[in-house]
Amino acid sequence: MNICIIGKNSYIGNHIDEWLSTRGHEVFQLDVLTEDWCSFDYSEYDVVIQVAGIVHRLDCRDAALYKRVNTDMPIAIAKRFKRNDFKHRTFVFLSTMAVFGTSKRLSKNVITADTPVNPIGLYGESKQAAEVSLLKLQDDYFDVIVVRPPNVYGKGCKGEYIPGFVNVVKKLPVIPAAYTQVKQSMFYIDNLCEFIRLAIEQKRHGLFMPQDEKAVSALDITTAIAKGLGKKLWTSRLLALAVYLGRFLPLIQKAYGGVEYDTMLSNIEGMNYVVVPFEEAMKRTIN
Repeated sequence: MNICIIGKNSYIGNHIDEWLSTRGHEVFQLDVLTEDWCSFDYSEYDVVIQVAGIVHRLDCRDAALYKRVNTDMPIAIAKRFKRNDFKHRTFVFLSTMAVFGTSKRLSKNVITADTPVNPIGLYGESKQAAEVSLLKLQDDYFDVIVVRPPNVYGKGCKGEYIPGFVNVVKKLPVIPAAYTQVKQSMFYIDNLCEFIRLAIEQKRHGLFMPQDEKAVSALDITTAIAKGLGKKLWTSRLLALAVYLGRFLPLIQKAYGGVEYDTMLSNIEGMNYVVVPFEEAMKRTIN
């Protein structure tokens, strides 16, 4: 297939490019930092994958910017890509778990098939608005795939979530065994790439909530990191008491809070997309 990735040199885009290119597909990345995307000729492509977007930015409260980049641009590209020439085409939109508006909690927090979409904040709202319009473009010759991934991670991925745990494991021989029932859905970059490959090759369409083979607790993450580093790690219920006492602190809520997808949402018949199990994925991420 000829595939165009919207958004040049992004972390996710580069990995999708390499994953698909090494599996027989022709891939081109389109830079959207200029307005060239408005006049670009998409007719030669079988698949367009939209990865460009503005994510959570504490320094940005510009609603118009979020709407222009996360909503208006993907809709405009999809409409330009869709042609009435009876050739099958697929548009893939990377959305977000944030469309559910479910924040991390220090208690069991599961998104199920009955959980309503209720975005909170400019990021989730702009992504959800795009979803609604894009899905209306679906027809017999034009497939729309909307992917709502949870936390994406991997070696070189920006963010402080995994590095924060790595620092704790490196510095401390003992960690608190706290909130082990609270799980966070995560998605290793190779598993995301494989999901997209299967989705486009199988000509899927609709909404998808993929994740790694299981949601994980903070203890699962630190244990996997310690194993990946070859370090012996001890757990303490006494230290867990200190975590429980500090449960109102933002740092505790970020580290131990969670939100997870019900596995009924992520287990998709015919799509065995988890090619790297969690422990191995964490090892590759930190080494």
